[in-house]
Parts: sequence; C-alpha cells; structure tokens
Amino acid sequence: MTDATTKLSQEAEEVVKSFLLFMLEKDMDQWIELWDDNAVFEFPYAPQNYPSKIEGKPAIYNYIKDFPQKMDLFKFSVPHIHHAAASNHVIVEFECEGQVIATGLPYNQKYVSVIQIKDKKIIHYKDYWNPLVAIEAFGGSMESFLNRDHQFEN
Repeated sequence: MTDATTKLSQEAEEVVKSFLLFMLEKDMDQWIELWDDNAVFEFPYAPQNYPSKIEGKPAIYNYIKDFPQKMDLFKFSVPHIHHAAASNHVIVEFECEGQVIATGLPYNQKYVSVIQIKDKKIIHYKDYWNPLVAIEAFGGSMESFLNRDHQFEN
C-alpha cells in the first residue's frame, strides 16, 4: 500500500466510525458534517414511495434530521471495511439493532454500503439495506418515516 492509499484508508475508517457513532448518539448535526455539500445518498433497494436518491447536503439533512424521534438505535456491529485498491471508495458491512419508536417493533438491519470519500467528507453513499426489515418495523408502511416536507424523485 502506498502512503496515499494508506491515508485514504485511514480517513475512510475515521469517517465510517464517526458516521456510526453520531447515529448512536443521535447527533444529526455532527452526522451531517461528515457529508460534502454536493453529496449523493442513494438507496438502490428503496421501496415504493421512498426516495431512491437524495442529492445535496441540505436535502440529506432534511431526510435524516428527525431520525432520532423515529428510531432508537442501540447498537452497531463492528464494521467490516473493505478498501478498494488505490481508490477513495470503501465497502462497509455492518448491522444495527434498534427499535421503531412509534410501533415499538425491533429494527435489526444488515447493511452493505459503498462509500466514496474525498477530503474526509462523504461525496457518495450507496446504502444497500433490506427494505422489508424496515417496512415490518414500521408496522407495514415506511410512510411514517418520511416527513410531509420530503420532496423526492424516484
């Protein structure tokens, strides 16, 4: 590994660990600071009526800001971080345990995320998660997760 690749790997690991920590701490103001102003957040397996792509830091913040009032995450597994050779991309595998506040139902999700990082900021995040787990945890509908303010294009 070259010095530049090692530096990218270390930066990526720092960003991923902060990402998960701020989610557990429910600190969405710190969490959003991990994102570039022009970042893209994608959900390739998004269910119907759920955004498949969110563009720009303000839109991502609008999407996530009320998350702590909707879900209580208790724990993340230790992330398995796979570094793409000579690249600013990482593939991260992790799991979470939590509960949807409105339903009281468990939210135990497995994730595979493809994250592109530049200058210690997330510029592109592809979030591969199982929407069926989320739909079940929200009592059969993800609509309660989204605010009326959300205006997304699928």
